[in-house]
Amino acid sequence: MKLLNRVFLTAAGAAVLFTAPGVSAQGKLPPYPEALRCAALTHAASKIGKGTPQESALFDQLIYWGMAAADSGRAAGKASKAIDAEVTRESAVVEPQLRSQSGTATTALAACVARVPALDN
Repeated sequence: MKLLNRVFLTAAGAAVLFTAPGVSAQGKLPPYPEALRCAALTHAASKIGKGTPQESALFDQLIYWGMAAADSGRAAGKASKAIDAEVTRESAVVEPQLRSQSGTATTALAACVARVPALDN
């Protein structure tokens, strides 16, 4: 039942994000470089956290920032494939930094995570 609730909450959160594209926790579309950085950080963290108790929360954060990057990238005139490629490339760069617990990368990730709205409110 917990998994079903989590799936429902994630779907509901995604539906909210789909119906209100470009809305961040602060109520405005973040600039593309910022959204790209957070999407890459949360993508890398999600890969690292696979199979851990935090996996579900990491997935939510990845979805939020992935959609924010897609929205702000489109607003900046970028194609979806280019955005996906940039997130993947940047994620590959920051993943080793997160694995080594680099202060800069972990601080940046924490700042991104703090901006993700709770899906269970």
